[in-house]
Amino acid sequence: MYSSHKNKYHIADVSFNRRLAAMAANANFIRMKKIYLFAISILSMAAFSCRPVRKAEKVQKQIARKDTSKIVIVTPGTQTSELDSLHQTLAYLDSNRIMGFQTFNGKAKLDMDNQTNVTANIHIKEDSIIWISVTAILGIEAARVKITPDSLIIMNKLKHTVTRRSISFLQDFLKVPVTFSDVQNIILGNPVFMQGEVTSYKHPHNKWFVTINNSTLVNFVTITDKDKKFYIRHAKLQDSTATHDRVCDMTFNAHQQINNYWFSQNRVIQVSDGATNIQAKLQFKEFKFGQAVQFPFSIPDGYEEK
Repeated sequence: MYSSHKNKYHIADVSFNRRLAAMAANANFIRMKKIYLFAISILSMAAFSCRPVRKAEKVQKQIARKDTSKIVIVTPGTQTSELDSLHQTLAYLDSNRIMGFQTFNGKAKLDMDNQTNVTANIHIKEDSIIWISVTAILGIEAARVKITPDSLIIMNKLKHTVTRRSISFLQDFLKVPVTFSDVQNIILGNPVFMQGEVTSYKHPHNKWFVTINNSTLVNFVTITDKDKKFYIRHAKLQDSTATHDRVCDMTFNAHQQINNYWFSQNRVIQVSDGATNIQAKLQFKEFKFGQAVQFPFSIPDGYEEK
């Protein structure tokens, strides 16, 4: 009799745990959908090509809000020692981006819209593989992603599906040439979309506020000078047309120097397109360069190809 009751309670516990796991899985699926949309939104910042940018006078209003020091408008042929110094600073940022690291291993807390957060474990083999595992509440792994220079594989562990695409899928979806390097740089916090013409700047003490226009987007960049070591504190990518008003606003905090790299541990990224507004807070709890990493990606039997 005791054994029968014990088995009955055990079955009830298993059933309850399964229902709890199912509820958590459903909640995690909703969060994963938002994370996926957020990632696509970030990549879609590259999708400004072949569209006119906002008029120059409107562009200047963005940089003017930063402080009250003098705005310098840069026109073709402008040559000053201060402008030369700015170009040297931009060259410094480019030459001191995180590269030659071989491997990266990071663990980050990702909070979407100030709601329940997930944890992302990220492994990178430089210019070769990006591996991401996303874990939500109760330690349930929701998804695993592997990106290579020519392929993208997403394993949805909640719905038992696997999606395989060529890297050109992102290019076709976004209508722009998004590369593996673009994704790698976004994860590492390297400067992105910095190519173009400097159209205006301000230079208060230990800071540069710069507007860079490459005819497809405008990038408003705040650069901090810390003992002649420069890093980006804030970047705002903007495309405003008659039919589009898309903005990606990125803030980089808690910079830590490791292996001669400035790595931003805390970031706030906000993406909006006029109708949708998504905010993510990314906080790296752990990160290491140059250590052995693994990229496990075995797909269990029974997973459906999507």
